[in-house]
Formats: sequence, C-alpha cells, structure tokens
Amino acid sequence: MTRSHLDVDGRRIVLTNLEKVLYPETGTRKFDVVDYYIRIADAMVPHMASRPVTRKRWPGGVESAPFFEKTLPAGAPDWVARFTIEHSERRTVYPVVRSAADLVWLAQVAALELHVPQWRIDLSDDEERRTDRIVLDLDPGPGVTLDDCAAVALDIRAMLTDAGLESFPVTSGSKGIHVYGRLASPVRSESARTVARQIATALAQAHPRTVTATMAKAERERRVFIDWSQNTAAKTTLAPYSLRGRERPWVAAPRSWDELSESGLAHLLCTEVLDRYENDGDLLAGLSEASPPVQTTTVPGDAVVDLGEYRKKRSSRSRRESVAPPPRESAPARDSEVDDPLPGLVGLRPMLATDDPIESLTDDWAYEGKWDGFRALIRVVGGRVRLISRSGNDLTGDFPELSVFGDLLVSGGRPVDAVLDGEIVAINDAGLTDFSLLASRRRRAEPHELRVHLFDVLYLDGVRVWEQPWEVRREILESLDYFDGEPLIDVPPLLPGPAETAIRTARDRGWEGVIAKRRASSYASGRRSPDWRKQKNWNDIEVVIGGYRPGRGSESKIGSLLVGLPAERGLRYLGRVGTGFSDAELDALLEELRPLRISMCPFIDDIDKPVAGSATWVLPKIVADVQFMDWTSTGHLRHPSWRGIRRDKLPGDL
Repeated sequence: MTRSHLDVDGRRIVLTNLEKVLYPETGTRKFDVVDYYIRIADAMVPHMASRPVTRKRWPGGVESAPFFEKTLPAGAPDWVARFTIEHSERRTVYPVVRSAADLVWLAQVAALELHVPQWRIDLSDDEERRTDRIVLDLDPGPGVTLDDCAAVALDIRAMLTDAGLESFPVTSGSKGIHVYGRLASPVRSESARTVARQIATALAQAHPRTVTATMAKAERERRVFIDWSQNTAAKTTLAPYSLRGRERPWVAAPRSWDELSESGLAHLLCTEVLDRYENDGDLLAGLSEASPPVQTTTVPGDAVVDLGEYRKKRSSRSRRESVAPPPRESAPARDSEVDDPLPGLVGLRPMLATDDPIESLTDDWAYEGKWDGFRALIRVVGGRVRLISRSGNDLTGDFPELSVFGDLLVSGGRPVDAVLDGEIVAINDAGLTDFSLLASRRRRAEPHELRVHLFDVLYLDGVRVWEQPWEVRREILESLDYFDGEPLIDVPPLLPGPAETAIRTARDRGWEGVIAKRRASSYASGRRSPDWRKQKNWNDIEVVIGGYRPGRGSESKIGSLLVGLPAERGLRYLGRVGTGFSDAELDALLEELRPLRISMCPFIDDIDKPVAGSATWVLPKIVADVQFMDWTSTGHLRHPSWRGIRRDKLPGDL
C-alpha cells in the first residue's frame, strides 16, 4: 500500500492509495477527490459547519457496494471535531467538518457523499434542535425531466420571495434539485418542517397533474415529488458541494436562478463546479454564516446533546400515562435468546387490531392502508436480520432478499440496532398487493415486486420507542434516512381522513382495507387492542386444511380442499375450496399434504357422505388464506377462493 502525507490547515494527514480509481467511467482517482475537496473547501465548509455529518463510503469505488457510516470510526484523528448524540443506552459520536483538513480526511476514507441535517449544533440545546434554513428536495418521478423540476423550483422561489425569504437552488447531482431558503431567524426543526410541508402541499394542490407532496411512489408518475420531510431533525440531506457516489463524479452544485429559467439544465461534474467556483465564487454565499467552533472530545466542552427518547416532549396531543407492558416473558421463544445482544426484545410480538367499524371515529385517529401480505417484525441486531411472524415463527429463510436490511443498518462496521413492524408484500402488474402471488412466488413466473411496507418502529439504536404514542413512533419512522433509494423498503403515506374518506380511498385503490390507529396509543406487544381497528373491503378468512378430494378423473390431483376453524375438540367444518389455484400450486400442495395423511377425520361436524367418502384426511397443521362472498345458512363459506398458505401462522393463532 502506497502511503504519503499531506499538510492541510496545520494538520498532517496520512494518505494511501491515491491512484485508486473511484469512478471508473471517468478515471477519477482518490487523488482527484482529495484535490477537489481542498479546492472547494472555502465554499463548502460554511454550509456544513456546526452540523453532524453522516457519510456514505465507497472504499472499493462507485461500482462496489457502499455503506452508511454515522459513528466516528476508531482511528479517526483526534483533531476531528465531534458531536455526541446520547441515547438512553449508547452514545453515537459524529464528526463535524470545520476545515479543509476534515474534508481531506473524509476523502482519504472514501466518504464520497456527506450528508448533514438542517439543524445546527450551536443553535440547539438538549431539548430542541433549531435551524436557520429550510430545504425542499424536488425528486422527479418517471417521465419527469430536470427542466420540469426547475419549473417547480421557480414556483417555490416565488412563494419564498413572497414570504420575504431568499432562496438558493442546488442541482442534487443525482436526479433532482434542492431548494434552500434562508430563514430570518432560527426556528425549531419541527417548525421548519411545517413550513416546508405547507409549501409542498400548496403547490401540489395548485398543480395536481405535475406536483405531489405525498411519499407514495405510485403518486409520482409524471410528477415532481416535493420532499418536505428533509427538514425533520432526524433526517439528513446531501451537503452542498458534496460529491455523489454515482457512475460519474457529479456534485450537489449551486446554480443561479437564471440557469433554471433556461431549458437544457444538466447536473455538473466536480471539474465543472471547480471552474465555476473560480469564476463566479460561491453562489450560496447568502445561505450560511460562520458558526462558533465545535470542541473535540479531547478538551472540556465536548458538544453533547441528549436526545433521550426521540422527541419525547414533542407531541402536544393528549397522551395516555400508561405505557405498553414489557414483552411477555411467556411468549414463544422460537427466536432463541441465546447469544442475542438484545435479549430483552425477543419477546416482542406484533400488535393486533380488532374487527370493529371505524366510520364514527374522531380526529384522534389516523388511517393506514391494510396490506395483503405477511406481517413481520424485522429485527436487525449487529447487522444480522431476523424476520419474526406474529406467532413467533422465523421467516428469515423464506425471504433472503430482505437481508438488505442488515446492509443498510450497519455504520462503519458497527451495527445500528432496530426492531421495525411491517408487512411483506408482493406487488403485481397492476400495482396492487397480491397475497396469492406472494405465497407462491417461487413457483409462478408472473412478474412481481417484493416489498416491505413499514408502519411502525419499536426500538432504534438503544431507545425503546414502543412506549411512545403512535404519532411519535410514526414521526420517527418517517424521519429514518437509512432506506433512501432502496426499492424493497417503503413507508406508505397515511390515508386522508375522516374515516369515510379513508375507506373510500382504500376501496378506490383496490386495497384490502383500512387500519385505524389511535394517535395516543402505545404499542401493545402481542395483544389485540381496540386502539387499532381494521375494516376490510371484502371478506377473507384464515382456515386450516383438514383434507382434500381428488380432481376429476385423476387420483393424483387435488380437486378441492376441505377446510375448517379450530374448535375445542377438532376442526369446525367450513366447506370446500376448489378455485383460485394454479396447476403448479396444486402440485406443490399435494407434495406438502401427502406426508400429513391420517386415517381419522379431523372435523367434528357430520360431513356429507359423498364428500367424506372420497376425501383424504390430513393432520390439521397448515393455515391458508381464503377469500369468500359471504356465509351460507349452514355456516359454510359461499363461493370461497384460494389465496395461499400462511407460512407466518399456526392453527393455534386462529
């Protein structure tokens, strides 16, 4: 390994592998990255100063896998300023950029993307984080150009100008545009977020065909998505002048408003940005002002902010004084606590909703879509991913694609631990969740997209947030930036209220139903609570397979399944399911049921002799999902249709 030294701002920095090509398409080396950051430092540092830095590193170059890094790694120079966020169980130490030397050290470790929050350390205290600027991130959806984003940016500029605020555009170096606004005086991050959201919502209402302010990717076709959430205190945005880890060394480049008024706008490479800076200076000069230096941890006065319980004092709504009980010690220990760094979290189970009408609910409730998939808690501990079903079954092996969680929640080799609640779904060609496709995806050639819809967070980096009200947990979930750009992971937006509107919206979109959640509710682990209510758009039921009948003219084929529900002495018979199968599903079912054959009928009801006489009985251990129209007068399913096996449930869960 080649080594050299570089003296920058009175600091001697060890540099290695300067000839390493980080951007193969342009031949850009680590040497070139170091050179860029030295030459742009005078412009870049003021816009990063007094803000903790999250890094995205590409040690092997941009054609290799990157990783996020929050914690300052061991071996970092002691002169790098640091800022400590103290949680209840751990401290996370971030670097803070103060000079060109800091930028050179970051370039040495291949930290190509430098992300910062909008709030500043010197304006904040141990309870509130404050900012002197807002940012709106314009993200183009399919069929939208950078020029289209520029048109929306000009509209934002007009709104900010009317409010007496100076604004500054930055092409992001990836897809869209960042528009910054300089605030007249510092405000809380929550206030800045509110202002940004109002701007985004107003533009979306004024231009519904070309602009959206909702997070749902389905709403972004031929629209510019205005992401106002970047102002949330826990979120970060790519710093102005930062490189991008794309195929070319594009930069988050400040632009003039005249440029945005002309057609043909394009992103800029680092070499172009340097030329422009030498000719025109810093186009963002009016956005930031100098801030006091941040002390390092080696001297008194280390900057430490205790975020405690993630905005515990944040909510102004009424909150219940009771909190969810700790995880039940008697819960099934299928996910063993042996060698688990977080044994206290093993007993967590998904909170369940009651089947109650929601039409009369008040503003104290929020509404989410009801998704048609496998419910799971996603536990990421030490970079290892575990998917745990509502009954405690380990689903990890069934979804190897979801190991991406471990990659995204690791920072510099040190894990960011989390427990998240969500639904694993398969999205079909129509853009709808399809349980049958999910259950049989390995045997069907139909195109689909596997995704996890996240809707709750129970534990995050040392903080047990399940005790917080739902609205606080929801805000924490929306503020996470670990999942940016990962198509497998999604946080669906809330449905608009009141309840009647939410129901109509879900029905119009072809969704399974609506989940209503009391805003003040804590997370009741493993319990069915009236604080969460579900209302379906059609009838479906989870049943247990107790037998099958052969297909017409073939003893080696399944014609229909005999299903029921667990009762005290056996299964209560609900009827036969003979539609909704593919041939491949029927073949796979037969292979799965053959080893379970038994001689005794598992149903406690009297079954018609023609049916019973041709049936093969099986041990009732497989749970399936069935859709049906309604109930017959004899208590059987009318027009039932097969949807798939519930691998996440056991008969005892019904």
